[in-house]
Amino acid sequence: MVLHTGHRRQPRPTRQSLLCVVALLPFSALAPLAAQTRPLVDHHQHFFSQAFVALISPKPAPAPTLPAEVAEVLRSFERAAGDSAVRADLYTEDASLADSLGATWIRGRQAIVAWWSGARQAPLRVQPASFSASGDVAHLVADLVRVADERDPPRAVAHVLFTLRRGADARWRIAGEAVTGIGPRVEAIDAKHLIGLMDAAGTQRAMVLALGYSWGSPNRTVESEYEKVRAENDWTSAQVAQHPTRLVGFCGVNPLRDYALAEIDRCARDPNLRNGLKLHVGNSVVALGDTAHVTQLRRVFAAANRHRMPIVIHLRSSYSRRLQYGRDEARVFLERVVPAAPDVPVQIAHLASGGGYDDPPADSVIAYLAERIAAKDARTRNLWFDVSGVATLGMSTVEAELVAKRLRQLGLRRILWGSDGATGGNLPPRQAWAAFRQLPLTDAEFRSIATNVAPWMR
Repeated sequence: MVLHTGHRRQPRPTRQSLLCVVALLPFSALAPLAAQTRPLVDHHQHFFSQAFVALISPKPAPAPTLPAEVAEVLRSFERAAGDSAVRADLYTEDASLADSLGATWIRGRQAIVAWWSGARQAPLRVQPASFSASGDVAHLVADLVRVADERDPPRAVAHVLFTLRRGADARWRIAGEAVTGIGPRVEAIDAKHLIGLMDAAGTQRAMVLALGYSWGSPNRTVESEYEKVRAENDWTSAQVAQHPTRLVGFCGVNPLRDYALAEIDRCARDPNLRNGLKLHVGNSVVALGDTAHVTQLRRVFAAANRHRMPIVIHLRSSYSRRLQYGRDEARVFLERVVPAAPDVPVQIAHLASGGGYDDPPADSVIAYLAERIAAKDARTRNLWFDVSGVATLGMSTVEAELVAKRLRQLGLRRILWGSDGATGGNLPPRQAWAAFRQLPLTDAEFRSIATNVAPWMR
């Protein structure tokens, strides 16, 4: 999944690009990193139902009917790979291009041609999704699809928004272009698949965090939302029931929804979901600076406490809504939310980040909580931290050293191994542990983390 950290970082290999290489290596090639230690428990895993995959990767809408002259622009765009002259004739002189991975606008016909010349020149097909026109201006939304070859089926590699302008010669040309990359596709994962991944990693048990909250995200509109939330949680329950000695299920819900407390009560009656509660602040767009949100989150924590359900919380706020996140929000969480569940453990996912640790706001949260732990603040007594997705392939030395420092400050006894769902660009458990072994920790420290088992998993 693509991570938007809200700050600039030094270029480096992505998880997605390096994953392809690592996945081809035999485990013996990773032995210097993985040593002989294997984590006993994966404290952060997910199933991915077919319904969930369809939710986040819906089938494309029927292609709109385009005017013949606009369709010809797209055909020329497809022919332009490797042909700068054809490319130049597509754009207005004052055209602009926005690249989601770049820092600035690219302005002017020749600059855009140069940008495309530096991009991968594999043939692309333009697959229109929507079109509208008013006078001499039109807007076209489309996917850029890499043309299939024998080794790789066709797949969308980017979304693009074209703004087209009709000139005095009656030809349409591209006046504006915004290109957004598409991350790796999310694939379905059921109990059988997850058990195979666990066996390959030498992991005995796993906590499976239901994705019910995803159906309640305010970032999407879902018909019969609560029905879909229940169905996702129930599907997770049924999958966990297939391997009750190895899998432990947690219920998932958006804490701000009016059905949240009812769903927690319902999950508490399910033997496969009453083990705990998964909350996702970012997906649910919870604002820790909003008094009403904090009050509702306290009610949810109190409900979990009443049912003795441990809580796993993705504390990182939404990037897209640009909500504040840092020490102040960590203080609100510790002082106002955590006390509502004094009798159950609270596991902070991804070391308070969104996955990866090149995230200064997340680090400020961990630094604050480490300070409160060092001060023996009673409210930190039940705090735990999982490291799922934190150590990525290709992470910088500075980042790795910072993660190791924070783990020691928090106290290794509080650190729980987790690898996250093994799809959408996330590493499978075996490779995730090898990536984690990049951190500058001692063998004894790695063994401590590998053998840590949360009390609710014993």
